[in-house]
Amino acid sequence: MSVPVLRHSHKYHAFISYCADTDTSHAKRILEAIERRDIKCFFGERDFMPGGCRADEIVEAIHLSKNVILVISPASLQSEWSKFEMLMAVDDSHKRNTVCLVPVLVGGVKVVDLPAPLRPLTCIELKEDLQNIEEIIRAISKPEDTWETLLPVGNLAHGFAWGYYYGYLKIILPELDKRVRDWRRDNKVEGRMSEKTFLLLPQSCRCKDSISDESPLIRHRGHLPILTQNRAGVIERQYKNSIYSILDEEENEEYYFVGEYIGVIHTMYLMEQNASTGLQTQEKYIQTMRFYLTLRRILDTDLECSSKYKILYYKDQSNRATDGIPQLILKAIKTQIQKESSDECVSLDNSLLSPVTSISGPEFAQYSILNPGRISNLPKHDSSIQHRDANGQLQTVDRGNQVTNASTDRKVTDPEV
Repeated sequence: MSVPVLRHSHKYHAFISYCADTDTSHAKRILEAIERRDIKCFFGERDFMPGGCRADEIVEAIHLSKNVILVISPASLQSEWSKFEMLMAVDDSHKRNTVCLVPVLVGGVKVVDLPAPLRPLTCIELKEDLQNIEEIIRAISKPEDTWETLLPVGNLAHGFAWGYYYGYLKIILPELDKRVRDWRRDNKVEGRMSEKTFLLLPQSCRCKDSISDESPLIRHRGHLPILTQNRAGVIERQYKNSIYSILDEEENEEYYFVGEYIGVIHTMYLMEQNASTGLQTQEKYIQTMRFYLTLRRILDTDLECSSKYKILYYKDQSNRATDGIPQLILKAIKTQIQKESSDECVSLDNSLLSPVTSISGPEFAQYSILNPGRISNLPKHDSSIQHRDANGQLQTVDRGNQVTNASTDRKVTDPEV
């Protein structure tokens, strides 16, 4: 079999993903067998640069590889690095619209054990004596297929994601933080609350009527101020966003959040129930993940929306409450409150900051500080600043004339926050 030609930006025929703790021997045997055929591979143990940022190197190496060989064992399904490599490989594959993933199963792993996006793929169970190494070589040498070949019902995810963005999120997200603050003021709510909206994305795609149906710890508390807009022939169409509270039993304290299911995906749940649509369960899983990745890419390039949301993707039991949902939401709320509190404390006046979007998602949003040498030329501002502490309360701190060097330290005040 001839060596496949590398085209476009590809530098390697295959990136080999494996769990370094347990599967290095399997991965090395595959590497040696296929490199004897002059097939060029990226192998982490050998090719990662010492001292480099491993996450960035993984993303770059996958992008430079025509295929990704995923050595999947029970250990790799639990390894955070292996799961990260799998997700990045799926993401890159969807961006290219090319089926370039080759799952190689070891240690008794079966297709049903795989993450949902990998289940529709052709998997290879590696034999101890490598008698089926030719299957791996054929898989990375065959002509490229598109994801549409695996999805006979078409690309639902792409249309759903763009429709959800333009038809809903683009309307409600830009002013969301202001509406949250207005609601807190009008209702005199002093409890802990994030200014993001939490969008629930259950793997089953089944969206319940209320998030409070998930657990007695979650209660509906009202709605944000209603948005009204003329749209598609409907005069003064109203957009309502629900507010819930969730009880932290350990702290015996309630947290508040704006939340809802991503309703558009419920259509895929209903399509799965209707045989005439042709949408099978495995296809639904991969469409759901594709929807998630597409929506993230759309929102993360919109400066008005990128910092206003958090998607919570989780496995659920489609016909019953899920015990883990309260913990999932609580953890996300606490993380966001901490980030918002930290952002308010370290930020200088708006004239010193400019937003920078990140393809890694809104939770990695950063700020770049302008030339600190120009600080003395800027107009004077009120010396007091406000921030939200870990309890969600607004605090006022007089910073006086104490501003640290912006080029080396983003801290603004000395008091503990």
